[in-house]
Amino acid sequence: MTSLSHQLKRLALPQTDASLLICHDVASLLFDPKDAATMDRSTFYALGCTGLEELLGLDPVFADFQQTLFSPSSQTLERSVQSKEVNRQLDDSISLFLSRLCPYFLLKPAHKCMEWLIHRFHIHLYNVDSLLSCVFPYHDTKVFVRVLQLLRIKDSAHRWNWLQCLQKPGVPLSRAALVVHCTTDLGFMDFICSMVPTSIQAFSAHPGGCSQLRVVFSFYASTIVSALDAVEKVSESIISKLLPYVHKGLKSPLADYKAASYMIVCQLAVSVVLEAGLVDALAFQVVKSVVKEPVLDKEGLGCLMVLLQNQKDGAILGDSDTSVLLSLNHPQPSVRALALEHLMDVVTSGQVCKRPQTRADSVHMSSFFFFQLSLLDFITFFLQQQMAQYNTQSTWWNPEKLDANTCCYLNLLCRLFAVIMGGAGEGPASGGFRDLMKVLVQVHLPEPLMLFRFLCLLWGYGGNHGDQLDVKVGAVLQTQALYMGRALLASQNAATLRLLADAHSPVVPSLLVCLCSPVREVRRAGLGVLQSLSAADASPYQPITERLLRNSEEITADPSYLNTALAALHQDSLSSKSQTQQKKLQTSMQQLLEVVRSPNCPSYTAGSLLRAMSHDVLSALLPVLDRLQDQAGPDVPALLADEARLVQLLLGKFTQESAPLLATDRKCLELFVCALKSSAPSHPSIPSSQIIALEQISKSFFSSVGDESVQQKLLAVMFDLLVDNRSPQVANGVSSAFKGISVDAQLVANELSPPDKPAVGGTVQQSRRSRMTSVAEPEGGAVSWGRVCLILELLQHKKKLKRVQTLVPVLFSLLSRCLESGPADQTSVEYTKQLLLSCLLNVCTKLGPDGPAPDPGVLDEDKFSVELVVQCIRMSEVPQTHHQALLLLGSVAAIFPDKVLLNIMPIFTFMGANIMRLDDAYSFRVIDKTVQMVIPALIQLSDGQTSPHMVAMATRIMHVFADALPHVPEHRRLPILTQLVTTLGPAHFLWALMLLLFKLHATAAHAGDKDAALQKDLDFWICVCGQFEVNEQLTSVVRILGFLLRLPDDKDDGETQQAPLSHEEEVEEEEDLIFNVDAHSSKELRHFKFICVSFMAQLLRSNSFIEKRTVFGGPCPSERTLCFRLLEEILRYIHSVARCVEENADKPTAKFWRVLLNKAYEVLDQMNALLPTDTFITVMKGLMGNELPSVRRKAMELLNNKLQHRTRWEEPQVAVFLALIDDLLSVVGKPRSQLTRDGVAEHAVNRQTALYSLKLLCRGFGSAHQEAFAPVLVRAVEIVTATEEDKNVTGSGLLCIAEVVSTLKARAIPQLPRLMPAVLSALRDRKELLTNEIYLLSAVTALQRITETLPHFISPYLQDVTSQVSALSARLSALRNTLSTKLPPRVLLPTVSRTYSSLVLDRKTQLGALMSILKEHISHMDKDQLSVHQSELTAFFLTALDFRSEHCKDDLDEAERVEGAVIDCLVAMVMKLSEVTFRPLFFKLFDWSKSEVGGADRLLTFYRLTDAVADRLKGLFVLFAGNLVKPFADLLRRSERLFESDPGEHKTCLLLRSVLDAMTKVFMYDTQRFLSAERAHTLMSPLVDQVENLVGGAERYQQRVSQHLVPCVGQFAAALADHAHWKTLNYQVLLKTRHSHAEVRFSALLLLLEVASKLKENYVVLLPETIPFLAELMEGQRKTLKLLNRQ
Repeated sequence: MTSLSHQLKRLALPQTDASLLICHDVASLLFDPKDAATMDRSTFYALGCTGLEELLGLDPVFADFQQTLFSPSSQTLERSVQSKEVNRQLDDSISLFLSRLCPYFLLKPAHKCMEWLIHRFHIHLYNVDSLLSCVFPYHDTKVFVRVLQLLRIKDSAHRWNWLQCLQKPGVPLSRAALVVHCTTDLGFMDFICSMVPTSIQAFSAHPGGCSQLRVVFSFYASTIVSALDAVEKVSESIISKLLPYVHKGLKSPLADYKAASYMIVCQLAVSVVLEAGLVDALAFQVVKSVVKEPVLDKEGLGCLMVLLQNQKDGAILGDSDTSVLLSLNHPQPSVRALALEHLMDVVTSGQVCKRPQTRADSVHMSSFFFFQLSLLDFITFFLQQQMAQYNTQSTWWNPEKLDANTCCYLNLLCRLFAVIMGGAGEGPASGGFRDLMKVLVQVHLPEPLMLFRFLCLLWGYGGNHGDQLDVKVGAVLQTQALYMGRALLASQNAATLRLLADAHSPVVPSLLVCLCSPVREVRRAGLGVLQSLSAADASPYQPITERLLRNSEEITADPSYLNTALAALHQDSLSSKSQTQQKKLQTSMQQLLEVVRSPNCPSYTAGSLLRAMSHDVLSALLPVLDRLQDQAGPDVPALLADEARLVQLLLGKFTQESAPLLATDRKCLELFVCALKSSAPSHPSIPSSQIIALEQISKSFFSSVGDESVQQKLLAVMFDLLVDNRSPQVANGVSSAFKGISVDAQLVANELSPPDKPAVGGTVQQSRRSRMTSVAEPEGGAVSWGRVCLILELLQHKKKLKRVQTLVPVLFSLLSRCLESGPADQTSVEYTKQLLLSCLLNVCTKLGPDGPAPDPGVLDEDKFSVELVVQCIRMSEVPQTHHQALLLLGSVAAIFPDKVLLNIMPIFTFMGANIMRLDDAYSFRVIDKTVQMVIPALIQLSDGQTSPHMVAMATRIMHVFADALPHVPEHRRLPILTQLVTTLGPAHFLWALMLLLFKLHATAAHAGDKDAALQKDLDFWICVCGQFEVNEQLTSVVRILGFLLRLPDDKDDGETQQAPLSHEEEVEEEEDLIFNVDAHSSKELRHFKFICVSFMAQLLRSNSFIEKRTVFGGPCPSERTLCFRLLEEILRYIHSVARCVEENADKPTAKFWRVLLNKAYEVLDQMNALLPTDTFITVMKGLMGNELPSVRRKAMELLNNKLQHRTRWEEPQVAVFLALIDDLLSVVGKPRSQLTRDGVAEHAVNRQTALYSLKLLCRGFGSAHQEAFAPVLVRAVEIVTATEEDKNVTGSGLLCIAEVVSTLKARAIPQLPRLMPAVLSALRDRKELLTNEIYLLSAVTALQRITETLPHFISPYLQDVTSQVSALSARLSALRNTLSTKLPPRVLLPTVSRTYSSLVLDRKTQLGALMSILKEHISHMDKDQLSVHQSELTAFFLTALDFRSEHCKDDLDEAERVEGAVIDCLVAMVMKLSEVTFRPLFFKLFDWSKSEVGGADRLLTFYRLTDAVADRLKGLFVLFAGNLVKPFADLLRRSERLFESDPGEHKTCLLLRSVLDAMTKVFMYDTQRFLSAERAHTLMSPLVDQVENLVGGAERYQQRVSQHLVPCVGQFAAALADHAHWKTLNYQVLLKTRHSHAEVRFSALLLLLEVASKLKENYVVLLPETIPFLAELMEGQRKTLKLLNRQ
């Protein structure tokens, strides 16, 4: 690429990057590029987020990128159009993410995340360096190659062009190639080196990231070391490139980075001779790194040795030309001294001390070990200078009490001891290290006591959490120190052993600490030291050591056995048989406690000893707790970590065993209370003494205190903590402690009210009197409300409370105080009220029927002030207060029902006005609880549910609920009423609640649609009833009917309303409580009755009722009895309403009574479905004899309904039905004298109904009981022959005659002489026929049935019959012609459309006549009319053509008939259109056929229409057929797969027939060379292939081939008019003669003959290729050959 190209590339805008515009291939790590191109951005984003979530499970460092690179907003960020600053920030974020991703690159989640970054941020284009730095450590993997293939590095000037050779073959980068390129390209070497600090920086915010960086460190070290080893000459450029990173590694606190730097330094040392200054600098850095953080001290010293050994020309010391090793091994003392001084310089960072002499006996040691010994010798000398600063006379060397210099000295001493002990074990230098140990002991620890104090420090320092010496003493060093102590004890004299085992010596206590170690070897070594020390006599610890040595195996095996041993010793010291032994044991145990009490003993040692003492030692250690509490005051520094742990252990000794000490030792109580009040944490890592002390207050501890005054004190302190301390942790601690202890309620009561103030306020009046007498009394003696609230909150969930009844007086006293507060305090007091009410509720719950019986002397009815609770309800406006008060009253009702019942109505009145209006689950629970608790108590006191007092009270309560119902949230209404009725008893009170709800609706004002409002309420009432059993619902309906019968029929609105009841009247009448007639208007009374009857009708037919109802006559006699009662009541009510109908016939309310009677009949209709058949017939028989015509008609209608909806009857039931014939005939023949005009009309309707009933009976039972229906025919003929009979009755008679004649057959012949003249006379009455459609249909039906049944017996009347039928047909034809020609299109067309929509549903047979009317009408329309209404007709035809697909998919004959009529009608319209107007219509129909709505059925309809249109338009249709060529071919190819229903094959055959016929007509009328070469090629193969299509079976196949396919192919051949096309067609047909199926071969011969007959002499040129095929056929099918020869 030229320089100009490079410049243009740099100047190009990011938007012009072609990779952002090409979507065919998308860069992807996981998917094929083409597959990735089909995936949307959300898929990649979901993949990336999934990977990030999985990475977060491995390492939380990736959480920083959830809101940046993987945030939802990143989906819309396109970096190519962002500003430079935005892209810079994005690059930084991507680089950081890739650096953190590097350790996990081989994992699948990393690949998912990288896939998102590649897709969204194009990191393979814009962040190549960061991407490669992430993947280079895995250069030998296939994933590296996959990433490499995403890069665009073809440009030779590209930095990474050298990797291009790997992209195409896809092979990994070998290590040799990597190393070679690293040596030749220093920029790449710098890139590898810079990966390390970048990765360290990426994980700097997460200290735990050192382990993740190992992969980077390994890659860095292995690559650089290999490159240095591979290069022939290490140049200065390489050294200068590496040195900055080497210095960083040597200074780094990361061990792996430092180790990598050591390796590079060593490789540099062996690969090249460095300058002296550089060697000095490197050596100094190495030594400094070892001294500063000796994590790799051996490796650092080894690196230093390699550096110095290989740099022979380097002058470490300015005064000598030899190396440091040679100088240290120089024969001249001055040179050795100079080398040693220099080493001291290096090690002590400038603190040079002259060593008077060197080790002359080390001349012959190897260089490496001699260097180490010399260095340690120097450190020993340096420590000697510091020794004088420390007082070695202290009994304990306690690091907690030493100054910084002394701690530094002990640090160096311990570390030196550890190094020497590590080297003195084995190896060639072990002897030298042992000599150094002797020197160390002689110089620094010359006295045995000092030496063992130092060893005691090492034995116990492992438990020091403060680590004042900044040294780690592990189990190995601890064991080594113990072994050394054992060896030293073996060489001590008796006096020294006595001193070491003395009471003031730390040896034995330190050894006891070792015996608690979790490491077995430490415990074994400790026992060994103890065994050596046991030789000392007169030791105060001798009884302890003897016991422990006897149990050495147990101690070695179990680290906790020391606790058991010391506990046993403590028990022996209390109960030993030997008094001397007991005294020794006591002295020994006291001495051990004295060690813990000693201020000089390290707190970590004291803590370890205290953990080993499981027995009660609290009384002896109280001074230690006192001392530490004084040290932890607010004005002094915080305790050390081990001191804080010691306090924790001491407070942990306040257990059940030591609890009585609180009552006997005042100091113990003070210390415990002081701990409870110590809120400041003694150490950041340890909970405060307050929390620890609270955790000790358990149930057993509190009970073991014994003294109630101490318990009271503890409770007071705990409550004070709640009031004074705002810490959630303290509050939780107090709450947990209080919840766990079992406390006397009187102690809590004392905290709620001062002991010197009366605590009981019994009633409201008493409270008021108390207030008046003590108004001037100050409130200073009362407990603050804050403290009260906190205590009450604790009591909310307190279960372990004894004598809970003692709280009641105090709680009511506090409740009285709350009610006395002014309005300004109400807001703050409401919460207190709720707490008090809740506590009282808990008390009542515990004192209820399931709880313990209360003490009569403590708790009586007077202590429970129900008036105060009711006053809370009335005075408060807070719903939560109401809830608590109601729940409390419900619980009190179970204990003291009399007191609650005195306030029962105010409670429920308030509930209806307030609580029920709230929409929350808690309010609903309050209502539920109150109802469940109060109402059973009410029933219990009222001597049952049916007592007058109970009924009145329950009705009032239900009245409250009903009045409040409109304000209750809708979804709460049903559960509330269900619970209320369930509690009261649905069998006794469901009906009353329903009536109250009816009254509420009848008297309420309804805005909007009243019918909708009524229906909504009816649905709700039915839902309420549906919650109960069928028996209870039927009982309610019976009682509602009884209530309606007791109500007056109507009332005079002029009457005055009844005055309210006086207070003395305790019980009201039930009717007045439910619906007081005097208090409501006559309109409300009528509306109430209407609602009641409507509800009963709808209830009996509701799904909920039907589903619950059992089958009558089955296993539920009670339900059957209720049904009979209901039938009796409804009949009584119908009779009552029918009487009112007659009485109010001339009044304005007549319509209401008729409607009400119809509703009552609806109820009876529903009873019809509930009654057994036998009972039903008996009841109907009685009703048909009723005096009221409406009742008789209703009975017959019920009978008709029963007959219509059931077809199978038992023989006894049939006999009962036949018995009704006489009753029905009596209704038909009743005289009409003395009837009013309305009565005559109603009588006629009844007669028609009776005739219809007789018709149904005859239809159902006439064929088996013909003789029973002979009187029916006689009576019907009488009605028809009567001249003055009502024509509607005559029509019903004719229909009855038609049914009876068809049933009686020959038995009807005697009635023909009277019957036929009457029927023919009816047909002659033209006026009635034209004015009464029912009469006309009845006459025609009767004549048809007579002709069908008795065709051989009507010859005397045949002339008249024919004449009348002809007249009717002519009249119908004339009427059809009139409709078609006389009506304008604007009138007829909409009517036809509406008529079609009606007939297509259930009268499809009449659609043909409708289409004929429309066809005739279209044929008479002129072009202007047709143009105006074409769009309307088109819309209609599109609807009508869907007849097959929407209304008649399976009935193919019906579909073909109706569809043919529609097509004929449409063709009639097409014939009147021009080419211009027909073309859009045709294409609209074509598009309609391709719609997916109708499926393949539309195709069948369209191509049938196409065939008809082509037949009529002939050559004109060829102009439009060009668009059908490809559809024709496609249909012929896939016809077998179009239909999937049962008649699918038949439909396919019909479709093929239509397509072939349409094509035949197109070819036949083609005069304009329609079949071009392209069209011929398109159609030829599908057409000829139809020979092989055997769909539909053999018969349909033969018919389709002979009648449709053969003519089509023949016309196709004739229309081709081209020899080349003839030859192709002929050859394709000839190939079909070789088909395996005989039918296909025969059909192919038919096609061949047809082609030959159409081509005539033109076929001669095709004979040569035809004859061989015919010869083949001659061998197999002789019949076919004969046929062929004849042709």
